[in-house]
Amino acid sequence: MENFKPGIYRHYKGNEYELLFVSEQTETGESLVVYRSLADNKIWTRPLAMWSENVNIAGKEEPRFTWLREAHPRYPEPVVGPILYNDAGEVLLIKNPKWTNWSIPGGHIEWGEKMEEALRREIEEETSLQIDKIEFITATDGIKPPHFLKDKHFIFLNFFAHLAGGEPQLSDEMTEYVWVKPEKALKEFSVAPSVVDLLEEFIRRQAGANAEDNDFEGKYKRALADYQNLLKQSVKDKEEFVRFAVSDFLHDIIPVYDHLKMSLSALPENEQDSAWVKGVEYVLKQFKEILSARGVEEIKTKGQKFDHNLMEALEGKGDKVLREVMPGYVLNGRVIRAAKVIVG
Repeated sequence: MENFKPGIYRHYKGNEYELLFVSEQTETGESLVVYRSLADNKIWTRPLAMWSENVNIAGKEEPRFTWLREAHPRYPEPVVGPILYNDAGEVLLIKNPKWTNWSIPGGHIEWGEKMEEALRREIEEETSLQIDKIEFITATDGIKPPHFLKDKHFIFLNFFAHLAGGEPQLSDEMTEYVWVKPEKALKEFSVAPSVVDLLEEFIRRQAGANAEDNDFEGKYKRALADYQNLLKQSVKDKEEFVRFAVSDFLHDIIPVYDHLKMSLSALPENEQDSAWVKGVEYVLKQFKEILSARGVEEIKTKGQKFDHNLMEALEGKGDKVLREVMPGYVLNGRVIRAAKVIVG
């Protein structure tokens, strides 16, 4: 089934479509392809056999659909990276071929990894160094970073980390490196903007630490305050990330669900019992079950009294819903899209 993986395909007539998934008609066992037009976002289905067959064009056999590329990611990519410092108070800056200026080592979190585990792995893979005294600092947005060579939306999970051992070794992800005082790094090096903020925070932390070296009580209070702030910030960052990911997912998937419903609403009566219609109905049932399992419910409007908290009146006066123009949805009781209705 490698030729039928999700992604962008070109139809032999030139239009491009995104293959969403392959479903199965429960009664006949026929495989059905569900796909979306990139031109108008309409959802289509057709038998897998028809999708994968060849067509004769000017006496030459050509595939009906040709795979082009992976679909563009719809969600931000969380990445970890540290200000890595040594006992001399120097920080590690590197040249990474993916960035046009000096940056810090780091990379993506793999499935099943904790943030600190990913940080240790990425540092060792890129630099051959080991780290300890890991401290989470903050999470920041990286939406299409100007110094990154590709259009990406990162969520930078930023840390401070101490050099525990090893010698730097060049790699595909680190073609140059330098240990440098953070003040000099800011003055003499072209550093990524996201790294500038971290270096400034590192300098502030070091200045505060030096002032408190002989003050045990002060160091204790500062450590306790930092730990409490870290707990609060971690909870807040996790909540914000989950809220963003779920909301973004629903805004993508609900229009697909609506288009599938609309594709069946205007069918001639003589087609309503056809195999492909039954297949789409089964796909719709799967969609509804998935949305319901995640706390998404459709707002009831038919015969209901108009409720301005759940509905938006497009036309008419009165407090009775006459017709629904576009369905609305709630997520765990919170409106994510108001139902558009006509009242009278």
